[in-house]
Amino acid sequence: MITCPTCQHPEVEGALFCSECGAQLVSIQNLVTQTIQMNKNLPEFRDLETNNENRHQASEAISLQVLDGGQFLSLADRSEFTIGRVSNGQSVMPDIDLTPYSAYENGVSRLHAVLKKSSAKVSIMDLGSSNGTYLNGARLVPEREYALQHGNIIAFGKLKLQFLI
Repeated sequence: MITCPTCQHPEVEGALFCSECGAQLVSIQNLVTQTIQMNKNLPEFRDLETNNENRHQASEAISLQVLDGGQFLSLADRSEFTIGRVSNGQSVMPDIDLTPYSAYENGVSRLHAVLKKSSAKVSIMDLGSSNGTYLNGARLVPEREYALQHGNIIAFGKLKLQFLI
């Protein structure tokens, strides 16, 4: 846990903004950038099922943090969430509506991806979206599940969110 320097609210490691007061938790001067090699061959979800590093307890709270603005989207005690944006006349609504975060302008499809929780793991699957879903910069193959870990950056089109446990 880390503590917000402004309001002293406790936050999870890796959070960029305080969920209580919105203060930035990481100073820009303290950030170090470096060139990294992106692994374009992400392992599929089923390949990671026995890896204990990817296991999460179902009781742990998970959320998504919008990187451009810092808003937190808490994921309730459900096992599956569709992610996308609302459109006029749309009969099927996503469980997580990204419309307020410029979803249309950022290329988020109406039903873009699905996030699944089980007792020991969390996964994401692109639903054949027009502009793709990316995990840490690598485009996901549609209709395949990929394991998520704390701190992963997920992009729905150009809209980036961070996965937090």
